[in-house]
Amino acid sequence: MALGLLAVAAPASAQWTRVTDIPGTPIFSVWTNGDTIAAGADTAVYVSTNAGASWSRSAKPVAGVASIQAVWIRNGRLYAGTFGQGAHVSDDLGATWSAFNQGLVGGIANSQLDLVDFQVRGSDLYAATAGAGVYARNLAGPGTWQHFGEEFEPNQASNVNSLALGGNRLLASAGSNGMVFVRDPGDPEWTVSNLDNIGVHAGLQAMTAAWTGAAWVVGTNSGLFLSFAGQEPWTRVDLGFGPLFWTTFATQARHLFGAFDLSLVPVSVMEESDDDGATWQSEEVFPGVFIKDLAVSGGNLYAARDDGLWRRPTGIVSVPPTGAHIGLRFALAGPQPFRDQTRLRFDLPEAGAASIQVFDLLGRAAGDRIDGWWSSGPHEVSLDARRLSPGVYAALLTADGTHEVLRLVHVR
Repeated sequence: MALGLLAVAAPASAQWTRVTDIPGTPIFSVWTNGDTIAAGADTAVYVSTNAGASWSRSAKPVAGVASIQAVWIRNGRLYAGTFGQGAHVSDDLGATWSAFNQGLVGGIANSQLDLVDFQVRGSDLYAATAGAGVYARNLAGPGTWQHFGEEFEPNQASNVNSLALGGNRLLASAGSNGMVFVRDPGDPEWTVSNLDNIGVHAGLQAMTAAWTGAAWVVGTNSGLFLSFAGQEPWTRVDLGFGPLFWTTFATQARHLFGAFDLSLVPVSVMEESDDDGATWQSEEVFPGVFIKDLAVSGGNLYAARDDGLWRRPTGIVSVPPTGAHIGLRFALAGPQPFRDQTRLRFDLPEAGAASIQVFDLLGRAAGDRIDGWWSSGPHEVSLDARRLSPGVYAALLTADGTHEVLRLVHVR
């Protein structure tokens, strides 16, 4: 019986497939432009120029490289940003490499060489560093890297987690004091923007950002913050997941994809938004997975994960259980993750017997089964989770021979 129920409770991620041309090891970055895709791994960059149909593996950019945190392709040149070894460039999509570190040397513990993200605006390439702010280099000539702005260090924000571009505005997610930094072309310096609309907010860390075409969405360790201009006023959106370890986004037109890595349990959750991040839906839960980066190419969403590069069609999230009635609904009535208790909401298309059983990821029953006879329409029941260990579970609703599955994330 347990094996059959486990099959019913298969995760929505079943439609994801790993790109088998790339090893199932950590992928730190993924970049797309049309049919061209590049993914940064530990010692190589994997490139596809035909929308992911085939992939080529680059040579090692430099001896001793352990992670390629940023990748970009511009005018046929492949740029790789490494953690600790700086930037490297290839004119043959990775067959051979040259150092691209002129001006990007020195600093405390060589922090200029700890590159974590790239962004391009016009003919300028920008690099976010872990410890030395932002650097810029003009790609139109033989110039060198230049320190791009002096606002990070005085604001204790030299650790820049990511760079995003919206129109011509650059936005840097940096530091742990609830700040982001914006800079338009011609600005002499970065402008500081406080996510709480007041001032320094110690412990609030901006991690990544996205421009939807109408608004900015900033992912932090305490939910999302939205702004039309990338400056005050910001509006906080509580996703109900509790503390976050990392966030990342990808856009397809005005459609926004988000991956949220939880801090309290080793789980990643993916959701989608069509209103600039104000509300989210289409939840997918990935136990034991860390998602570092997202990107869209054609009709596929790519996820750089700690177990390889994965993809799925952007228009499909999950397949309803076979035979499910349109009127049978099952949802969580409170936030997720939850602690001791939560409430489950279900909607029956017609009166009859129904049951709810929670299972762990091995298909074993966990907790007491809920049985009853209910009228048609909406209902709520309480779930006592005090005897459950922290982790991810599947709740199975059965009514009139049909099923709905709900994924639960329980924390202490």
